Amino acid sequence: MQFDIHKTLYDFMRSYHKKGDTLALVRGNAKMSFPRFFDEVDRVAGSLCAMGVGRGDVVVLALPNIMQSVVATYALSRIGAVASMIHPLLSADEFEAAVLKQKPKAVFLSDINYAKFAGRCKDIKKIYCPYLTYGYVGLKKPVSFTPFVSDGEEPVFYMQSGGTFGEPKTIVLSSRASNAMAGNLLNYLDDKFDESKRMLVVLPMFHGFGLCVGVHASMCANMTVVLMPRFNVKKTTEVIAKNKITTMLAVPRMVSKLLSYEKFSGENIASLEDVYVGGDAVSSELVQAFEKRMKDCGAKGVLSPGYGLSETVTVCTLTKVGDYMPASVGTPILNVDVRIVDESLKPLPVGEVGELLVGGEQILSGYLDDEEATASTVVNMDGKTWVRTGDLFKADEDGRLYYMGRKKRLIKISGINVFPSEIERIARELDFISECAVVEYRQNGKPFIRLIVEGELSDEQKRAAIKHIAKRMSHWNVPSSVICLDELPRTRMSKIDIKKLQEEYGE
Repeated sequence: MQFDIHKTLYDFMRSYHKKGDTLALVRGNAKMSFPRFFDEVDRVAGSLCAMGVGRGDVVVLALPNIMQSVVATYALSRIGAVASMIHPLLSADEFEAAVLKQKPKAVFLSDINYAKFAGRCKDIKKIYCPYLTYGYVGLKKPVSFTPFVSDGEEPVFYMQSGGTFGEPKTIVLSSRASNAMAGNLLNYLDDKFDESKRMLVVLPMFHGFGLCVGVHASMCANMTVVLMPRFNVKKTTEVIAKNKITTMLAVPRMVSKLLSYEKFSGENIASLEDVYVGGDAVSSELVQAFEKRMKDCGAKGVLSPGYGLSETVTVCTLTKVGDYMPASVGTPILNVDVRIVDESLKPLPVGEVGELLVGGEQILSGYLDDEEATASTVVNMDGKTWVRTGDLFKADEDGRLYYMGRKKRLIKISGINVFPSEIERIARELDFISECAVVEYRQNGKPFIRLIVEGELSDEQKRAAIKHIAKRMSHWNVPSSVICLDELPRTRMSKIDIKKLQEEYGE
């Protein structure tokens, strides 16, 4: 399908593939059709205009996955304002720091954070969104407004980076970049998203995957978006069964927890067709376990690993059905260019490990008020603009990409490159290891590797883990010790907090 990305987020969504009065949003028992959704977007946009919000103004959305969050997102695009997507459960100090940096005209809050956050933005207009019912408290009576029209270059989202290293940065995404990702993904998938499908959005909207794929790409294709404010194994399974969910997004930890739940089986999940998983390494064992569960209940669901980051509006590579290879994150989606380069940014031959660069229309505009970080991340070469991902990859002859880990996590032992993510992948081949992380530590200046496992292992199992890694990898990759923790620390994006582990158990 031909698509024009050079327009506002709202106009692209409205024009991509719209027909009829199909269902747009579902949350619990509440439903909203596309015609009503468009009316609500205009009503909220008119109310924001009455409150003095307009082109270029920043509005913070510190909301869970509720209908108001989706409506407000497109209402802000309708008037040319910027939606700053913020974790609704930040600490009060973290919220205040974001507000001071971004200087929003208004903030959307809900029951879960109003008491904590309202006092930190006294002079800022506040809109309260009830958690259990659809509505807004604090909006003014809507006024007539002239819809914002653009070429798509205006900022539409501020996203907080959720990396495992360093201080988070505020990523600026344009409408053009967000539209490009949606169009590129939908066309790469041969427009398999349509009004007959239902997307479960349980990944939060402050997470780019949930926002730009779960909501924007789905709504562009007339797909029904089923919202869940938080992940819970029992509730998620019930929502899949009740709504006949066909498609969902997940991180590996979510899939693993679902597979451990007895009722995630049979008719409860028979409607599932596609589960797109990213945000962390996906083991072949997880893919196989999911496929077995689907086969056991007669469903045709497929787990498709992919890769992306907020700087590329999330998804930039994806595994197509039937093309999965262990440890691969698939091939680049439509209109996305990739290069694997060395330290001097020179392309490397097939099979060699280097940093992944991503080029195309679906990349960030820059980091807010951080020219230095922008200059070090966004580079121009051969007439194209590229994002330096900071991630190490290798490619095979068929163009599939294999994630080797964060560049900052690379360990050198006796001059040999050691990739922690590869050691973790091999360790997870063992039945008794599901979640683990590798850190480097030093004794008398000499580097060693430590494997940290979630859950309790016996001494025999620890020895078996080391022996298994030694059998499958070179001796530079073999851990000298195994540590067990009841639970591995997590970032706000639910990734294993490597920085914290490195501080506590590393050098």
